[in-house]
Amino acid sequence: MLWGAFNNASSAMMAMSWDMGSISQNIANVNTTGYKRKETLFQTVMSESHAAPSTHSGRLNIFGVQTADRYHISTQGVITNSDFTNDLALNGKGFMMVAPPGAATGGAGGAQPPAAASVDDPASVLYTRDGSFSYVSGANGESYFTLGGNYLLGWMADEAGVVQPGGSLEAVYTLPTTTLEGKATTEASLALNIPSQAEQTPTQHKTYFTYTDPLGANQSMTVTWDRVDGNTWTVTPSVDAAVGTVTTTPITVTMDGWRTITDPAVTTQAIDIDWDDGAYGAATASSSTNIDISVDRPSPHLEKVFMSVFDDAFTEHSATLAFERYGSNTWYLHVNGGTNQTTGTMPDPVALEFSSEGQLLTPADLIQVGLSWTASGVDNTADFTLDLRNMTQFDNELLWSSIDQDGYGEGTMLNAGFNERGEMIGHFTNGENRVLFQVPIAQFVSENRLDPITGNLFRRTREAGDIRVGAVETMVGQPRFVPSSLETSTVDIEDEFTKMIVTQKAYSTNATVFRTADEMTVTARDLKA
Repeated sequence: MLWGAFNNASSAMMAMSWDMGSISQNIANVNTTGYKRKETLFQTVMSESHAAPSTHSGRLNIFGVQTADRYHISTQGVITNSDFTNDLALNGKGFMMVAPPGAATGGAGGAQPPAAASVDDPASVLYTRDGSFSYVSGANGESYFTLGGNYLLGWMADEAGVVQPGGSLEAVYTLPTTTLEGKATTEASLALNIPSQAEQTPTQHKTYFTYTDPLGANQSMTVTWDRVDGNTWTVTPSVDAAVGTVTTTPITVTMDGWRTITDPAVTTQAIDIDWDDGAYGAATASSSTNIDISVDRPSPHLEKVFMSVFDDAFTEHSATLAFERYGSNTWYLHVNGGTNQTTGTMPDPVALEFSSEGQLLTPADLIQVGLSWTASGVDNTADFTLDLRNMTQFDNELLWSSIDQDGYGEGTMLNAGFNERGEMIGHFTNGENRVLFQVPIAQFVSENRLDPITGNLFRRTREAGDIRVGAVETMVGQPRFVPSSLETSTVDIEDEFTKMIVTQKAYSTNATVFRTADEMTVTARDLKA
């Protein structure tokens, strides 16, 4: 029957028209970030089937066509680099979550970030692969949103930069005026090699002074420095036996690795001499002569490295770590706090011992270091552990691979950008980084059944199945974020043009069927004439 031809052709023309709309939508969005290609499918529709009782020719079959749209939401787009640190692409299964803006506040002149968002409310949370984020200043700071005006959802970090995964979703933001409080040094470590053939400090040192005896003649006094341990020396003056005998008790001297004598406080000492009776007569009384023991004192050879240390006011100091070799495989470590170090607070030296193979034997544990500084009448300190377990003693050079400590001064935020975990990292003027917030992702059992609001924005549906929200590293399929990148449209322009030609041809062919059926109808009508 011609009526069936009219019906089939017209339904096909409408279907091809719909298909052309899908093709044009795809082509229009070929450069839309995160756009998922739309495909129009066709299926046969049987409208009627009537059969005469005894003849096949009495049968009326009308098989039209209808359309059904399918979005290829799960198809991964190509990841391309971007020049913006706010851009974020997702490589793998899942979606970033966004929320429509909240109501505008009175007189604000614009919408505000949503107060709350829950994945259980399809109207409050939407899903996208479009990671081209911008930010706008608001009451909380700079909130991040998509080009469509929807706010990026995530988990905010606490003041320590710690994110609690699984917390409530909120519109994430940064504060450009954020300051990072400083931190005093509490831990430090060295990884270095000290030269096994470094100059060795002698355990004994002698110096000589000239003095005048009772007869007015010049005599020579020998002052012998004997090292007890570390910073402790015994200073023993002596004179020629023909002259007399020194009766002064040997002097105990505390001298650090920088040759600073801290005890006794006065370095000029009176040396008592009992003059020889044979040389000067029995009537000659004992007398004393003054010497300055700081003159020509021992001079240790030091192998030095420098390390920043931050005190409890977060002020940076340049501390010196000096290694003094005093035995075949034994050393002293001297620590100097540098400028403004409080007088008399130099830490005691630490004895180090190495094996014949150059490995550190002692100390086997961390050592405790305490430094203090005085500036403008204010005292500040730093107490930290020092890890020397990566030290060696080889060759003839001082070589270091790392000198680390955990302190820093106060800093203000310079800029921020995403990392591969979806964390927004703030970079501060003190060289520190801090997590500001984290972007979680959502995964569905059947993501292709989401409701497309636009080509790159989707709403949750019952057909999409259960939802799972979590940090990217915990999700199925090992997805990952790609910072400073965007996911391109999944549209293949060549494929769309091919489909457009086929659709146009199908439309024209069905139009010919319709026109031919119309001509046949006219012919049948004119038979009565």
